[in-house]
Amino acid sequence: MFNFLESQHRPLPELVGPFDEDEDEFPLKSSRLADSLNVAKRMQQIEAHFGINSSLFDSSRRATSSELPMAMRFRHLEKISKEAVGVYRSPIHGRGLFCKRNIDAGEMVIEYAGTVIRAVLTDKREKYYDSKGIGCYMFRIDDFDVVDATMQGNAARFINHSCEPNCYSRVINVDGRKHIVIFALRKIYRGEELTYDYKFPIEDDENKLHCNCGARRCRRYLN
Repeated sequence: MFNFLESQHRPLPELVGPFDEDEDEFPLKSSRLADSLNVAKRMQQIEAHFGINSSLFDSSRRATSSELPMAMRFRHLEKISKEAVGVYRSPIHGRGLFCKRNIDAGEMVIEYAGTVIRAVLTDKREKYYDSKGIGCYMFRIDDFDVVDATMQGNAARFINHSCEPNCYSRVINVDGRKHIVIFALRKIYRGEELTYDYKFPIEDDENKLHCNCGARRCRRYLN
């Protein structure tokens, strides 16, 4: 059902650090090259309409650049995120989301997508998933709505927690609808795992969840 899941034979993207700035993206196959050309043509049309500097559109990556209007960035996010990130085995926990190319600070990375439900239904759904042995993935939008990514979510549900994250989440409003979007907190290099701080409420010792992020300033617990 989730075609973005990795297989046991799928190797991680090669880790690229600050010393490999020139190796910013994977080589494009012919089909991807054609897609990129189509994106470039469309971006030129948008540039003419909005009067935006063409230097902002030097690659498909720039479609989600922090320099562009929020709504414009979001409309390109689904396509761009499929080229930018992938699901692989994680040293933190289970599966995680990793960079397939460098991501700039402030860039939109991926939407946390799923079914929007009323907040009062979350306990009922969580109990149902637990009874079926299904891992539960939910993200609160506000006091009234929650995104349930358990059955109809995308790869964003596999982003793991870190006490020193490289991403952060933000609720944005596009055309009257609220969306949870993951942004890059700093420049993230190809091969790095994407993480954000879950910011779970603090609970008593009996209900503590151990943290495995491995950060130097790890708080030891998620909650």
